[in-house]
Amino acid sequence: MFATKTALSLPIAISLLAPISALAQEPCDTLAGMGIIHDSEEAGLEQIKLFGMAQYQVGRVDGTDSAGNSFSDTHNEFRRVWLGADVKFLQGFLFKSVLSLSQGKNAATGDQDFEFQHFRNLYISYDASVANAAFSDYDRFEFGYGRRSLKLADEWQRSATLFNPLERSPFSNKLWPTDEGGSHPVGAWFRAAQGKNDFQIGLFSTTQDDEFPGWQDGTALYSQWEHDLTEGSNFDQKKLVLSVFSQDADLTDHQLARGNEWGGSAILQLHKGPWEIHSTIGAGQNGGTSNPDRLGDFWGLSIMPMRWLVEDRLKFVSRYQLQRADASEGIRLNSRYARSAAAKGDADLSLTGGRGDEHHNIYFGLNYYFCGDRMKIVSGIEYDDIETTGGITVFKGWTIGSAFRMYF
Repeated sequence: MFATKTALSLPIAISLLAPISALAQEPCDTLAGMGIIHDSEEAGLEQIKLFGMAQYQVGRVDGTDSAGNSFSDTHNEFRRVWLGADVKFLQGFLFKSVLSLSQGKNAATGDQDFEFQHFRNLYISYDASVANAAFSDYDRFEFGYGRRSLKLADEWQRSATLFNPLERSPFSNKLWPTDEGGSHPVGAWFRAAQGKNDFQIGLFSTTQDDEFPGWQDGTALYSQWEHDLTEGSNFDQKKLVLSVFSQDADLTDHQLARGNEWGGSAILQLHKGPWEIHSTIGAGQNGGTSNPDRLGDFWGLSIMPMRWLVEDRLKFVSRYQLQRADASEGIRLNSRYARSAAAKGDADLSLTGGRGDEHHNIYFGLNYYFCGDRMKIVSGIEYDDIETTGGITVFKGWTIGSAFRMYF
């Protein structure tokens, strides 16, 4: 009954927003340009663009824990609040910074602080293809150093301002080489793009710090190759993306990706007319612990069919995700919403930390775009079923949520 009512109410609620869109074009133009405070065609200081992003989110979970106890919980928060700036200068140089003012509420206390949390991005790069004649045949020939994101699963190929579901799948987060604070590592990289190919490789530190990490701990090697397969196909876009990372760090060192020793993924993106299908298959090896129940290999896949119901306005998003692990606690639910309900301590829930060895996730959602990705409402409902050794249920249930996302 919960799922049926929700599925019916989402399109009705979002369709009521349609009259607003007719009045939105002028504000959209303002939103697109409001961050640019300096723009010049002359060499030197070419552009200064400020960045801001806010996301307010509400959700509710109804489910059953491993003891068969039914529970429900509601959650509301500013899911993300970010500020930053891009500075382009000297024909090819870019300085980029993004800092987090909030990453959501504390699951146990329910408190939300608005203050400097950490830098997500803080780097400088140089693209020699911009003005250097020796590299004019390249679309990109970049060297960089600093904090930046490392992307494996399809849902991490786009930032939080652009991705389609309400929350990324647990498997995509499993593959994400983040630090414990949910931020990006520091490192040096090289990236070259020419024609149908875009290749990058970098060495990153596992040391973690809110501001600018050093190199006191281990290292992680990351590489990604994108290949455009559109030409000669029947698709408007057909792209293959291969990504891999591995890290060398001791148990006493800071580690990325919750200690995973390595991870890799293959992504296929298909677009034709109003349809998009994005898929990921990946695998890796757990690490970062001496607990044998959380070690061993894991693998998973995600398939995300999407369709524009009204071009550039209303989009249907769906996803099926499967992940499995050798060990009984080798994979895990996202921290929202079932795990946050257990962390509050309002009820004696038996979720074993949301860990298991087999997890299915099904998601259906509708997104309404006021100004493209710059201002939108993302709503969805998903079903999770995670089990551990012997088919014992850790959690199964429904989660419904909606978010207002805006950035400039």
